Amino acid sequence: MAIAVDEWLGLIRREYLQSYLPDGGSAVRFVVAPAEQVGDRVLHGLQQEAQASNLICVKIDAAATKLHMLQNIFFAVGREVDWDRVLQRRLELIVAESGYVWPEPGKRLGMPELAAANTVAKGLFQRQISQQLTRAVWDDAAMAQDFRSAMLFLLDTRLDDSRDTLRDGLIGWLTGRLRRLTEVKEARIGAKIGRHNARVMLKSLCHWLRSCEAPGMLILIDIRQLLKERRDIRDGIVYTPAAVLDVYEVLRQTIDDASELEGVFVAVIADGGLLDSGSRRSLDRYAALHMRVRNDVRPEQGDNPLAPLVELQ
Repeated sequence: MAIAVDEWLGLIRREYLQSYLPDGGSAVRFVVAPAEQVGDRVLHGLQQEAQASNLICVKIDAAATKLHMLQNIFFAVGREVDWDRVLQRRLELIVAESGYVWPEPGKRLGMPELAAANTVAKGLFQRQISQQLTRAVWDDAAMAQDFRSAMLFLLDTRLDDSRDTLRDGLIGWLTGRLRRLTEVKEARIGAKIGRHNARVMLKSLCHWLRSCEAPGMLILIDIRQLLKERRDIRDGIVYTPAAVLDVYEVLRQTIDDASELEGVFVAVIADGGLLDSGSRRSLDRYAALHMRVRNDVRPEQGDNPLAPLVELQ
């Protein structure tokens, strides 16, 4: 029995977005909406819930983003992060952890201004802040080495506006817009973000946002495009049946990594084609994902609205 959209959205708000995510929990849920307007209502409703809960909201459409490449999901998330805001907040926390004050919260200040505001010699202040940066960022093994290095140098550029070129290069590395790795050579970044390291980078990013006191993140992945046959697609990316299986593998990895993704709710929006056993693109074609989201036993009184996969009406 299909579940009403408003009922499901209310449960997600109460059970996940208002407390579970801010407390660091994560989950992945699949939503099957047979009618296009129902899927659009779900997407719009979740975006509104994210705004009301002050969550970072990332909408990824399979028609515009190649979902069979995990790094593209990371880049989509990276483009939605307000990097100046989170870096500013992390710096203010580090200064407070060092026993000092940030005189004008939210305002970018340089090391000389901060030292003067705290009546401490610039050299001594800089040394103490550098030590705290090392403890808080570089020594945090929950993040990948390249990611830690990028964050350290981004924090440093936040304190020195003469290094904005390096800052732009590092943001490009995080958002998939970096042209040459030499642009971030100073930060000692070993490789671009790609299929080989996207998973650990996504885990690192989620952990980093938590350390910056971000309330959580909602990732909306619209996979309705990949369930269409080539003849039915007028514009956007066309997925072969083999590419569809690659997307399912990315989603399977996301489910398996959920326990390590701090403060993230992933909603995968599909249409009836996902459950069409006669289609070459259905969930049945990839057992590893099917077993993780589809229950073989279903209660007579109706579907569980908090199940890994729900059908909405």
